[in-house]
Amino acid sequence: MKKITFLLLLLQSVLSIAQSKILVTPHGEKVSVNINSAATANNGLTAANKNVQLGGDLTKPTTISTSATNTLAITDLTTSTNTNDTPIVVAADGTLKKGAFPSINIVPSEIGTVIAVNGKLEVAQEIIALMSGNFSINGTTGTTPAVIGNITNIIVDNLQTFSGTATSNSFSVATTGVYSIKMSLPVIQSTGTQAIGLWNNTDNKWMARISIVLTGRTNCNLVSSTNLEAGKTYSFRAANTTNFTIEGLNLNPAGTASVASFSVKRLK
Repeated sequence: MKKITFLLLLLQSVLSIAQSKILVTPHGEKVSVNINSAATANNGLTAANKNVQLGGDLTKPTTISTSATNTLAITDLTTSTNTNDTPIVVAADGTLKKGAFPSINIVPSEIGTVIAVNGKLEVAQEIIALMSGNFSINGTTGTTPAVIGNITNIIVDNLQTFSGTATSNSFSVATTGVYSIKMSLPVIQSTGTQAIGLWNNTDNKWMARISIVLTGRTNCNLVSSTNLEAGKTYSFRAANTTNFTIEGLNLNPAGTASVASFSVKRLK
């Protein structure tokens, strides 16, 4: 029995020696270190197989400080193909948070041409309309031009602000900006100086205009751009000192075709 006890004590001593190493400090002190002792780790670190590894729950608010010299980088990240993934954003205090993509700036919901305005993607407001019949206007000597009627064949009105009747037309813009203005009007008239253009109903003034001396049937074309303001109303108008007729439909043996057109499109 004494021999067995001695052997067990001897084995334990051998194992203890095998698991320990003697280290000498710079001051000549000998320190015994058990190389198999289990390490502990927390606050984002994990002890595994005598190694301290990155990964784990944070136990307190943690800050990693960087500088222009000591930067932080993560290489070889994979590209996400999952539309449900969310981006990481940095708050004003440097805290990382889960963010969300602003869908209006990535895939606008309206129909139309996408333009970039101040770093954001927007659909440009656009109106394209044709006349559904001829429209006659009496000559006027006043300062206010006549509103053109029969602009009732609406091809495009992506923000639904245009209104056209047999005797009038008007529209507004959703956003203040620069807009392209185009008008193409065949005028049945033999004399006078014809003015056509875009009128500001709110301020009672021309926004875009061209004057053409008529010689029989004349095609009056306006291509311009101007600043339009949200909250104001505009209309397509024409003026002459003598009576005239705008040809909205052209009749010929091959059929009837629309020949008078109007368009407004936001540029920026």
